[in-house]
Amino acid sequence: MDTFFSAKVRGLWSVYQSSPNTFDWESCDSLLRLMLGVNVQSGSSWFQVNTLLIPIHFDDLKHWALVNLELTNWTIEVYDSMQHKGPHNSKVRGGVDALSKFIPLLAERLSLFEFKPREPPGTYPIPVAIMADIPRQGNGGDCGIFTIKNAECLIEGRDVRRKLEGDYKSDEDVDTDY
Repeated sequence: MDTFFSAKVRGLWSVYQSSPNTFDWESCDSLLRLMLGVNVQSGSSWFQVNTLLIPIHFDDLKHWALVNLELTNWTIEVYDSMQHKGPHNSKVRGGVDALSKFIPLLAERLSLFEFKPREPPGTYPIPVAIMADIPRQGNGGDCGIFTIKNAECLIEGRDVRRKLEGDYKSDEDVDTDY
């Protein structure tokens, strides 16, 4: 998915929250087309994949993070290289909260749960985990590259978690690509 997807979901979730009974579902057509793989930028239908990587930009934080949506077990993992306690985390959780709550409603409209069931069934929010023990940026401007590197590791099946110095047995254990 692209940043358009996360921004559109967050915007539509805000509208949906204010009037769920009169919400105009036609306003979701572009999102549903992305989920169906009809648009060029999406490539594949959600019916054909098990994992979605969604870069998300938090405008108010001027910050990038990566969301990993697992469709096999309906979970969300957030890879945030600047994780802090307090206001930063609450803003990140707030942004991801829209994905967690609105994606199940979109999935239900496409009958996606018939192909990728949830246990227990329903449109309740997708559980969100902010990933710990991942590489952290040392300044306020490297979030974009950390988002890209986290996506690269997940795509290649490599462990994103940071190895601590005491975990290395030799210099060969050090991943110099990250």
